[in-house]
Amino acid sequence: MYKILPVSWLKTNRFIRGFYFLWRDYFGCCNRKKFGFIANDVILMPPLRIDKPENVFLYGDNGLRNADIMVTNAKFIMKPHSGAAEGLRVTTGNHAMIVGRFYRSIKESEKPSGYDSDIVVESDVWIGRNVTLLSGVHIGRGAIIGAGAVVTHDVPPYSVVGGVPAKFIKFKWNIEQIIQHESMLYPEEERYKRHNLERLFSEINELGKEGVE
Repeated sequence: MYKILPVSWLKTNRFIRGFYFLWRDYFGCCNRKKFGFIANDVILMPPLRIDKPENVFLYGDNGLRNADIMVTNAKFIMKPHSGAAEGLRVTTGNHAMIVGRFYRSIKESEKPSGYDSDIVVESDVWIGRNVTLLSGVHIGRGAIIGAGAVVTHDVPPYSVVGGVPAKFIKFKWNIEQIIQHESMLYPEEERYKRHNLERLFSEINELGKEGVE
């Protein structure tokens, strides 16, 4: 007579768990039908861990490789012509803290509002190797995220940031170069105007490098 093994045994068995994670990261991650949106020219290279692909939106000419995308209750959005090197980590949520409860005992359904927020990567963004994007950050168009950075705040367009936590280093180009670049790639109604760029440069210069995170 066969003995029925408890579900807890399956969850704790190293062989079973190892086989499951191997299948998930190499074979179960690239079912395009499960994504919220994925363009035909998006390149996905395993291993990939995407816990809820219906919350992932990749809008074209993007690439992900050896990435860990944790998007249980919020979205990860990557606009066209942006990509990441190996080791991208995306986390749209945080552990909830409730008085009188161990954090590991708090279920997703019990979390108060404010612990999960969308992460948006605008177009023409390059994300270096082993970068972490944390809940709610917005990466501006044309930005560069240095390898190993942990991004905890919004990143201005056409800026270069790096470090832990990531801080502003410099602008990628001067205003004239940005205007020329955008005139060659974007329709007029989508381009940054000179006065917008001048205001952005002025604000960041006033804050100083140490004040821009």
